[in-house]
Amino acid sequence: MSSNGWREVMLGDVVRNLNETIADPEAEGIERVVGLEHLEPNDLQVRRWATLSDGLTFTRGFRAGQVLFGRRRAYQRKVAMPDFDGICSGDIYVFEAEADALLPDLLPFVVQSGRFFDHALRTSAGSLSPRTKWKHLSKFEFRLPPIDDQQELSQLLWAIEDYKRALDRELLMLEELRGALTAGLTELACDGLSVADVVTIAKSGGTPSRKNAAFFKGDIPWLKSGELDDGVSDSGEHISKEAVKQSAAWVVPSGAVLVAMYGDGKTRGNVGFTTAKMTTNQAVLALVPNEELVDPRFLYHWMWSRREHLRSRSGGGSQKNLTKAAIVAEPFPSLPLDKQSARGAQLDQLSKAHTLCVAQRERSRRLQARLANSLLSGTDGLV
Repeated sequence: MSSNGWREVMLGDVVRNLNETIADPEAEGIERVVGLEHLEPNDLQVRRWATLSDGLTFTRGFRAGQVLFGRRRAYQRKVAMPDFDGICSGDIYVFEAEADALLPDLLPFVVQSGRFFDHALRTSAGSLSPRTKWKHLSKFEFRLPPIDDQQELSQLLWAIEDYKRALDRELLMLEELRGALTAGLTELACDGLSVADVVTIAKSGGTPSRKNAAFFKGDIPWLKSGELDDGVSDSGEHISKEAVKQSAAWVVPSGAVLVAMYGDGKTRGNVGFTTAKMTTNQAVLALVPNEELVDPRFLYHWMWSRREHLRSRSGGGSQKNLTKAAIVAEPFPSLPLDKQSARGAQLDQLSKAHTLCVAQRERSRRLQARLANSLLSGTDGLV
């Protein structure tokens, strides 16, 4: 594809910002209501919504195939193309392409591009809840190819989008299978056995003094709650042996299970598994398994399956936290060691497939983003 025939346009030249008021959505057969909280970053699908029965008072209407853009806190990168009619929050703009100039199927990728979001952020105002305005967004400039080239680009971008959605379905299937393999064990976790009975150590870490810069110039991984993952062997920061001596941090062995005690709703309760020796901060509880009683990988998968239950047991004020007592009090299935190992191996296979699927989806997302940005710059290379 060459750049011949491409022209510089402003968004307002080829896109309309609609403000349709639907006073009686029920009479029009509209039931779904979309707020900013229902839009996911970097996801064109609308997967969640409220209903009229929830008592919301939004009146801005949208139609299937139009593009929704979250103008509040644009850094969250919320853009979607719903496949249904509905009403939405006033903090969501509804865009529609001028079809004789811009293909409607190409519009979501224009709005989802990095250059557009950079412009939206530069033009946002407000401290706690910055918003951008249409009068500024309409001035966004980009290069637009002829309609035939738009068709070619659109087909390519939507092919990647369809592949991403196929990966989403595979991820959901893997998660359901993983859940089914652990859910069947719940009935075996009712004879009084707890996590405390199958570990030799349950201990959180600590933070060396930041006043001593030398403490953070060592080679010992120092893990924080947001870094937990399956098979974690390194971390963003490293500390020295002296830092370990002078703080509550301690060296967690390989093969331990980690549980995040503090953090937001998505971090708290997360579970990790060490594949190397490391230290952690005080927000991470390390469980060292008694390998005569528990298979380490099975313990990891069991704790992973209990994440939501753990989060529900969080306590405290404005920031909910988990305690060591709550974590080690979790029930544990009464299952022979050989059966634990077999089930752990099955779950490992599902976990590996899930990890590969997530990585493939991220690669596809990055490719799609690069293509969209090449569109706006009027180049035919993936730079």
